[in-house]
Amino acid sequence: MSGSSTTDAQPGAVQWRLFLRAMADEIDASFGAEARDEMLRGAGARMAWLAPLSAVGTLDALEVEMNDALAAMGWGRTSLVFDNVARELRITHHGLPRIGTAGDPPGTWLGALLEGLYEAWLAQQPGAEPGLHARQTGEAAPEQVRLRYARG
Repeated sequence: MSGSSTTDAQPGAVQWRLFLRAMADEIDASFGAEARDEMLRGAGARMAWLAPLSAVGTLDALEVEMNDALAAMGWGRTSLVFDNVARELRITHHGLPRIGTAGDPPGTWLGALLEGLYEAWLAQQPGAEPGLHARQTGEAAPEQVRLRYARG
């Protein structure tokens, strides 16, 4: 007999869903939003260093590199647009893994993790300007997290 049964863990993210929701609730209850977001930014930066991008010379190539890395993680996709007037990179992340309704807006609990991920990925690129940060814009959209990468 193979030892498997109908109660064996299912492959993929399903087996982690309950654990991640419980962990999200516990982190929010224990530390509060500010400390939670700082911890998640750090985790996002570590993910970027564990999954570094190739050095590229164009925004289109950078978007391709980011989307390849995100696809390998099963973390959705991104689109990048540089705003010349505001002097900022606008990042729209589609398909963020959801942890139930956690977060504001609901389902975006991992938004701060994306801040750390994109900030570290962009800092790894040749000619990266120090002092730039990725932060959520607060613009709510279904299934999207919007960020801006700029000074301040």
